[in-house]
Amino acid sequence: MLKIPITAIILAGGKSARMNGNDKGLLLLKDKPLYCHVIDKIKPQVNTIMINSNRNIALYQQTNYKVINDALPGFLGPLAGIYSGLINSQTIWNLVVSCDTPFLPTDLVTRLKQKAINHQAAYVFDGEKHHPTILLVRRELAEKIEQYLIQGDRKLMLFLQTIDAVAVDFSDEKQLFININTPQDLNFWNQSL
Repeated sequence: MLKIPITAIILAGGKSARMNGNDKGLLLLKDKPLYCHVIDKIKPQVNTIMINSNRNIALYQQTNYKVINDALPGFLGPLAGIYSGLINSQTIWNLVVSCDTPFLPTDLVTRLKQKAINHQAAYVFDGEKHHPTILLVRRELAEKIEQYLIQGDRKLMLFLQTIDAVAVDFSDEKQLFININTPQDLNFWNQSL
């Protein structure tokens, strides 16, 4: 298969309501910020990494990766972060991952790429649940995303359906797509690992 350059966009720009407003990407899992666990998993799979964040910019910049804010105001959700990443990307294909998924598989890009060839985007399905914030997406979709957001739409899964994105079955690696969404989740994994 052709080796194509890929930019990773780590989504860390949300309000983290279920984490009591704490910046989720900076919360510590085994003494390391969650977003750094994500970087460790995706770095060997991509060419470039950027982080989408709307606060604590200086802390995210400590990793020396490009940090970008949402290009559209108002905390419009994951699609706004994806849009902001795509308009800053230099590559046709882009891997989007959320900052709260520290166990991602080492074959994530390879498997998404295999299915994405005839589509504009491919996202993870773990056998039970769709993970639309973990996807491989073409940069050219930025304009469609912008229009979708300007119309007042926010739902990422609905957007992916409108562009006929393909779900990629990762049911054999389901446990690697665990999200750490709440303080209870974080406590559990800090005690379990």
